[in-house]
Amino acid sequence: GDVICLSGPLGAGKTVFARGFVRALTNSEETVPSPTFTLMQYYDGGPIPIFHYDLYRVESEADIQELGFDDALANGVSLIEWPERVSSTIFKNRLGMQIDCFPADQPDRRRVRFEPSEAWRDRLQQVLMAYAGEFDVPT
Repeated sequence: GDVICLSGPLGAGKTVFARGFVRALTNSEETVPSPTFTLMQYYDGGPIPIFHYDLYRVESEADIQELGFDDALANGVSLIEWPERVSSTIFKNRLGMQIDCFPADQPDRRRVRFEPSEAWRDRLQQVLMAYAGEFDVPT
């Protein structure tokens, strides 16, 4: 039932993050296309099912329900690109990740800002503390 919402401009790396996430939980050779046209990709080769959504072309919350979003929330982890295309209330217990090219004159660098819901705060803090030496994390 975990939801990770990936926000940022075109080309910021939302799909690249999702690809790495899927491959880390399935296998490093997993084909992970962008779901821009299919709207949802499903992966079940790992310990938990992964649902990868791209809501860029979604026009209403009804469209999401047709994609089996309730099933995803009940049975796996959902990676959601362009979550701002629908009401934020649908993703109550979510970890938001805002990915930006930063600084703008260095297109190979990224800044990721985490926006955890209450349910994610403690979990995120534990992960960041465990890996703090591996990231450029402001104190």
